[in-house]
Amino acid sequence: MKNSGSFNSIGIGEIGVVKEAGTLTIYGLGSCVGLILFDEKSRTAGMAHILLPGPRLPQDFTNELPAKYGNEALKALLKMVCKETSKDMLFLKAGIVGGATIFSGAEESAIAIGKRNVEEMEKQLIEMKIRIAWKETGGKAGRSVSFSLPYCELRVRTLKEGWKIVPQLK
Repeated sequence: MKNSGSFNSIGIGEIGVVKEAGTLTIYGLGSCVGLILFDEKSRTAGMAHILLPGPRLPQDFTNELPAKYGNEALKALLKMVCKETSKDMLFLKAGIVGGATIFSGAEESAIAIGKRNVEEMEKQLIEMKIRIAWKETGGKAGRSVSFSLPYCELRVRTLKEGWKIVPQLK
């Protein structure tokens, strides 16, 4: 876990957390998903860089990567973001970025990892009644994502379009 500094770059399978002020960034999301969780009450934000939807393979012992699998990432992220609060889901907002189809022909096949990553995170957030406030997923372009406090600003960058602010969903 990366924590507290004003700027944190999050690698594959990692989680970063900032409180009150700071920026979390993931560079080069393809089929991977960046999951953002923001607690309005404590002014704490966390970001997870998810590689695969899961479940973890029995031979995978990489426990030092708490966000490698989507089916484990949200629980780990919640634990880190909400450790100082009441874990009241009313104060939580989530964002999902990434899940692109990078390889041609992968859209309809079982290897559509990006689509499966997004579906896994949406399913978990709905089950936990956490509101999805930001969403920028799918397509064929890779992205970078940045979330900044205190402004709660989610920005996404593609090579073609550059950086843009992603507005909150209604």
